Amino acid sequence: MYHSIKIISLFAAVLSFAAYSLSAIQVEPALNKFFGQIEESIPGKFGINYRIRYEETNHDGGISHRIRYGYTTENYNGFTANLEGKSLDGIEDGFNSLDFAGEGTDLNQLWGAYEDEDLGSVKVGRQIYTLDDQRFIGHVGWRQNTQTFDAMTVTVTGFENLVLRAFYLDQVNRINGTQIDVDAFGINTAYALGKPLKLAGFYYELDDTETLARWDSETVGLRASGEFALEDLTVIYSLSVMGQDAVLGQDGGYFSAETSASFSGVKLGLGYDVLEQGFRTPLATVHKFQGFADVFVPQSITGTGNGVEDLYIYAGYNFPVGNGIAAKVIYHSFDPETGAGEFGDEINLVAVYEANKYINMIAKYADYKADGAGSGGFGGADKKVFTFELNFNY
Repeated sequence: MYHSIKIISLFAAVLSFAAYSLSAIQVEPALNKFFGQIEESIPGKFGINYRIRYEETNHDGGISHRIRYGYTTENYNGFTANLEGKSLDGIEDGFNSLDFAGEGTDLNQLWGAYEDEDLGSVKVGRQIYTLDDQRFIGHVGWRQNTQTFDAMTVTVTGFENLVLRAFYLDQVNRINGTQIDVDAFGINTAYALGKPLKLAGFYYELDDTETLARWDSETVGLRASGEFALEDLTVIYSLSVMGQDAVLGQDGGYFSAETSASFSGVKLGLGYDVLEQGFRTPLATVHKFQGFADVFVPQSITGTGNGVEDLYIYAGYNFPVGNGIAAKVIYHSFDPETGAGEFGDEINLVAVYEANKYINMIAKYADYKADGAGSGGFGGADKKVFTFELNFNY
């Protein structure tokens, strides 16, 4: 594995330098001109998102690439529409099994929308949809195949500092290519008291989930977040609390608190994330939580196991190389929420380089050590994951 990391890291460094050198001289101005000519000649906007990724889990690695291509119409008296396709394929065997299951060409988005600048908007059709920090409703954008919903979503903005969001979901289009019928709806209301404080309350209900009764639940929650300056520090914080009644299995709760401080290009943070036994988040972007190695994903989706307590700290710095390399290191300590024993710990590393406004590169590494853990059926084996990807977005 370490040999692979050295090769990929060297390739990343060379590509980063080349992309940076070309961005100011050739690539970005040329693309600006090319896309500018298209926008001037064709109403609406075309979109292209391409990603090629090398991914290695323990000693099994492979390469996949994905392209999303779409078109959004011009705004006609508040009405717009979007059509987007997706093609995913493997260049080399051995890439992530979820991506492998989602191979092929599919309809990714197809929606129509109406927006009133004073009142809000409504969107109907297959769409990408997220709420808050994506702990309950997310797009799973880290994986090659994005999660979408066949849904009607409404946003009301007609009241000062207040945003009300509501949704009805008829089908979930999963990252592994499966399509699951659901009967789900929810309301999310957020009130902003300026940057220092934003309060959100929400209610989500999942019902009649096709073949997956463990998803069915009612969830009520509150979230507070904000940002403020303290002398030379910029402090960011968030606090979330949820309670859940399950149709099948045990009821559960969720608690999360995180704070960070930034100064002189350095960012230090601390967080505590508690997923109680029985609590489930089947529509979340679970990769964002409890470590990049995704050891506890099954527990988060189904609510099985003994729950997870995740105490984590992190440090980030923007290295002044080229356009800047944003790097971050995270340490997680895992314990079961109920029962004896430990769940081990994990170290995560991530680096992001923005070559220009179209191209970026991301490298991520996760090293999970079980340390003899495994209570509740999760976290029983060591796991190492390394990914390097190149993205193009227009």
